[in-house]
Amino acid sequence: MKPDCLFPEGTERAQGTTANGEDSSVPPRKSSKGTEATLKPVYPAEHPPTQLPEPDIERPCFLNHPDWFRLHGTRRKPGLYWHGNTTPRGDSEPEPIDVWISTPLEAVAETRDEIGSGYGLILRFWDSQGRVKEWAAPMHMLKGSGEELRGELLDNGVRINPKAHRLLCEWMMEQYPATRVVAATRTGWNRDTTAFVLPGRTIGDNSYRFQSEHAAHDAYLQRGTLQGWKKEVGQHCTGNPLLIVSVSCAFAAPLLKIAAQREAGGAGLHLQGDSSKGKTTALQVAASVWGSPGYVMTWRGTGNGLEATAAARNDTLLPLDEISESNPKEIGTVVYALANGQGKQRARRTGGARESQRWRIMLLSSGERTLGSHMGEANQKAKAGQSARLLDIPATNRRYGLFDYLHSHKSARALADYLKQATNQHYGHAGPAFVAALLEDSRDLKHRYAAIMMASEFTGRDGLESRAAGTFALIAMAGELATDYGLTGWDNGAAIEAALEMFAAWREHRGQGQDETSQILVSIREFIAKHGSARFAPKDDPDSHQGARDRAGYWLDHSGGRIHMFFNHGLREAATGFELKRILAALDAAGWIVDHDHGKKSKKTRIGNDTHGLYWIRPDEEPGE
Repeated sequence: MKPDCLFPEGTERAQGTTANGEDSSVPPRKSSKGTEATLKPVYPAEHPPTQLPEPDIERPCFLNHPDWFRLHGTRRKPGLYWHGNTTPRGDSEPEPIDVWISTPLEAVAETRDEIGSGYGLILRFWDSQGRVKEWAAPMHMLKGSGEELRGELLDNGVRINPKAHRLLCEWMMEQYPATRVVAATRTGWNRDTTAFVLPGRTIGDNSYRFQSEHAAHDAYLQRGTLQGWKKEVGQHCTGNPLLIVSVSCAFAAPLLKIAAQREAGGAGLHLQGDSSKGKTTALQVAASVWGSPGYVMTWRGTGNGLEATAAARNDTLLPLDEISESNPKEIGTVVYALANGQGKQRARRTGGARESQRWRIMLLSSGERTLGSHMGEANQKAKAGQSARLLDIPATNRRYGLFDYLHSHKSARALADYLKQATNQHYGHAGPAFVAALLEDSRDLKHRYAAIMMASEFTGRDGLESRAAGTFALIAMAGELATDYGLTGWDNGAAIEAALEMFAAWREHRGQGQDETSQILVSIREFIAKHGSARFAPKDDPDSHQGARDRAGYWLDHSGGRIHMFFNHGLREAATGFELKRILAALDAAGWIVDHDHGKKSKKTRIGNDTHGLYWIRPDEEPGE
C-alpha cells in the first residue's frame, strides 16, 4: 500500500505547520494583565537592600508584596500579608496589624469547566530556587480547613505561616481575577478540538488550562530537543518495523478523536516474546514521544489504579510493561475497561452516582506471555473481544531479537543500550509537536482515515479482524502524518509498510477463525477430552458411575461417534465465560447438536427412572484427524 491514499496528488498539505522548530511546538501562553513579571525570584533569606519602599496601605486588606519592603520603620520580607487593625477599646486608637501569611502568592485567573462547574483559581508563586510556578487549584480543596490545598502548596515550595492558615483560605475566597479560563480536568482534546491540554501547558487555544488537585505532574516532562530526538531516536527506528509501529502507536492517540471519531475508548498492541530481546526498549522509545523513561508504567497494580492512570493519560499513550505482573483473574476485565474507555460506576458518600472516569488511549504492552496464556493461569480463557482489543504481536522473532537493522551497532544489546541512553537525553517533544501540527493541518483527516480503511490491505475476514485492521490503519496513518510533519526522519510509506507487516503477523499468530465461536468449540472439545471418562456416565448404565462427583452428563455410543449429553451446568462449565445462549448458538452453527426436541436445543432424555433435558453434543473430528 502506498502513502498516496493519505495524501493524494494535488491535495493541499498542512499549512503553517511549525512543528519542526524546537521551541515552536507550544504556542506562547497569554498572561494576565499586570501579572507578567510581578513575582521576582527573590528568596526571603537573602539580605535585603538598605533602601526599601514603604507602600501605601488602605486597611483592612490583603496585599501581595513581591519584594522586600519597609513598614513602620521595620524591614519586611516578601509575601502575602493581611494588613488590618486592632479593635479599639475605650478611648484607645486602633493599632495596625500586619500578618505574614505566605511567600508571594497571586491569583491570576479564575477557572471553571465547560459545563460551568469545577471552579478554581490559577495560583502563581515561586519556590526557594527562584522558579515561578502556576497551579490551577480547584476551589473544592478549600472545604473544611483547606489542609489538602495547603499541603500541595507546601510540597511545591510555598512557605505558609502555620498560625495564619485561616487567613490563606479567606484570601482565596476573596479573589475574583478579571481573567477567565476554562478548566480541563483531564489531559487531551477539548470538546471542539481547538485545544490540547497537558499539565503545565496548553497547545492551541490558551483559554483552556489543566486543573487538578496536584500542582506537579511528572508524566509529561521534556528534556533535550525535538531535533535531537529525531536524530538520535526517530531515525534509529528506520529499518525496524516493530520500533516504527511502537512510535506510530504513540502518535496515534490524538487521532482517536480527530480521525476515528471516538468519544471514548482506544486500542492496544501487546509485544509478546522472550525476555531480554528488546520489548522494554520498544516501550521506552514509544514513551519518549510524550515523556521521560518514567512515563513507562507496569501492569502491576489494581484495576482501579490502572483506570486512574488511563484517565491521566487521556489522548496520549499508555505503555505498560510486563503483563505477567498483573493479576490473571483481573486482566481480562481490565483490558475491556482500558479499551472501552470508561471506568467503574461508583457511588458518592452522600448518595447518588459519581461521574465515572472516561478516556481515549493507545495502549502499548509487553510481556513474555500472551494475554490468553496469562489468563490461563487463573483457569480463564481470553475472549475473542479481549484479544481484539489487545493485539498480540510476536516481537522477538526478528533478525536480532526485536530488531531487524542495527544501524552500525555491533549487537542488538548495543542498539538497545544506545536507544535507552538516547531516550534519557531527548524526550517529551515529538508528541506535543505532532499535536501542534495537527491543529494547523487543514486536511480532512477523518476522510483520510476512512480511505485507508477501504484499502484491501486493511480488510478483515470477520468482525474481529476488521476491528484489528482499524487499529493498524490508525497506527499507519499516525506514523505517516508524523513523517509528513517532519518529525520522524522516516521515508514516506515506512509506517504503512510496518503496520501492514504487523497486521499480517497478528493474523498469522491468531490463526484462522479464532473468533468466539471457535473458542467455544475448542473449550468443549478440551472439556470432553479431559473429563469424558470421569464426569460422564453411560446412558444405558448410569449406576456404574454413582460415585462420580460433579457429574457433567452422560454418553451414548452411536454409529457416527460417541455423543455426550450435557447437563445445563456442565455445558456452562465447559465454555466458562460465555452465556449459555451464545454457547448453544456456536454449537448449532457448527452442527454439533445432533438431536433435540422441536423448538429447543435440548432433548428430553430418560435416564433410569428420571427424565432430564440434556444437550446432545457430538464434536466433529479435529482438523488433521
